[in-house]
Amino acid sequence: METAVLKLHCQDMKGIVYNVSRYLFECGGNIINAEQHAEAIDNRFFMRVCFDCSGLNRTREEFQAGLAALAAEFSMETRLSFSDRRKRMAVMVSNYDHCLYDLLLRHQYGEINADFALIVSNHRTLEPIAETFAVPFFYVPVTPQAKEEAEARVLGLFQAHHVDFVVLARYMQVLTEAFTSRYQNAIINVHHGLLPAFKGARPYHQAYEHGVKTIGATSHYATADLDMGPIIEQQTVRVDHTHSVETLVAMGRDIERNVLSAAVKAHADDRIMVYRRRTIVFR
Repeated sequence: METAVLKLHCQDMKGIVYNVSRYLFECGGNIINAEQHAEAIDNRFFMRVCFDCSGLNRTREEFQAGLAALAAEFSMETRLSFSDRRKRMAVMVSNYDHCLYDLLLRHQYGEINADFALIVSNHRTLEPIAETFAVPFFYVPVTPQAKEEAEARVLGLFQAHHVDFVVLARYMQVLTEAFTSRYQNAIINVHHGLLPAFKGARPYHQAYEHGVKTIGATSHYATADLDMGPIIEQQTVRVDHTHSVETLVAMGRDIERNVLSAAVKAHADDRIMVYRRRTIVFR
């Protein structure tokens, strides 16, 4: 069965669900799942519809043209994706392996609805892991003097491998605005801290110094504003005064894996909508 996902948001008003559903019906689509969310503070309506498109009675181009006309009528912002066009993801890593292993295993188990295009690293440490899972690995060293050249090379690799989105699986480099702007709302980062607190380097050390009773990890879309992009997923774990920094780091590995994989799955399934600085993540 061929399926498609339609995401839209617009000013909240009567008739949106009716008109979208009617259009899909008239085109021969069959709704499998539909979720809506309304925000009173902005009077904004969000909707995600997964539908069977194998029986469409018109070409995809004609369907998209009709959808554009409907969107114009309601001033909707829409995004449409088809299941026969699987997303291709690039993973960027440095020396930490726990998030990379987790993503590779989940992909192997069929949990991630996307394909590994390549792995890029500024170190060779994790190259054997890529070889084990038969994923192309590219070593791109980064120095302060040649950062722009390194990023240009990485972007060239992404273009050559037809990358749709990027996953920063503990990639320990700050990306430039020129890089992040190429993949807006399509670079997923995991931060080993409960953002917006303790952004930047050594968040577990910062948490320890402040004597926090809860530590966490955050997955978010990377932007030019370091660790301040739209948050996708967060998890926490209780800690106390007996925990050392090393213990906090060890405890954090599990939640780092969890929040990153949750974000990757949601993005691959087209379950995320970004509005202003926040996300709506449909379940």
